[in-house]
Amino acid sequence: MMSASRVPPSRIERLSRRSRRLIAAATMLGLPAMFAWSALWQRTSVPAILWGPGSFVLIGATIAGAFVLYRFVRDRADMPGTQLDERERQLRDRAWILAYQVLALVVVLLGAAVVIPVLGFGEAITIDAWLATAVALCLGVLLPLLPAACLAWLEPDPVEEP
Repeated sequence: MMSASRVPPSRIERLSRRSRRLIAAATMLGLPAMFAWSALWQRTSVPAILWGPGSFVLIGATIAGAFVLYRFVRDRADMPGTQLDERERQLRDRAWILAYQVLALVVVLLGAAVVIPVLGFGEAITIDAWLATAVALCLGVLLPLLPAACLAWLEPDPVEEP
């Protein structure tokens, strides 16, 4: 007999691991892809009405994905002060470790993208306002999302109860 206080899980809470991974990847790649997409098309003579909607779709992927990820993980990705059982704590800790590894990889790749042209080929890199804004927005939006995306990535599929 089902107790009256137990609420059935929402559709978001029942997402498969594959669906959550697709959502996490689209969320984390949407905003940087939008900046790359815009940078590609802004240098051409193609009118913005043709390439602009693609930018909104990519931003929308990040925004919608963020809502789904935060709804899925709730407060389980927060470090201190949450009441989690042992399995949830271990999963959260693994998610934070994965988040740090992903962040370290991104920092190394960005560092290599700067160091190789400058030291290897003697090219100058100019950081203009557009690039600084893109980096600041990506860091400001994606860094807080990273632990939630990693937790959604690692969470096993929900077990169907009879």
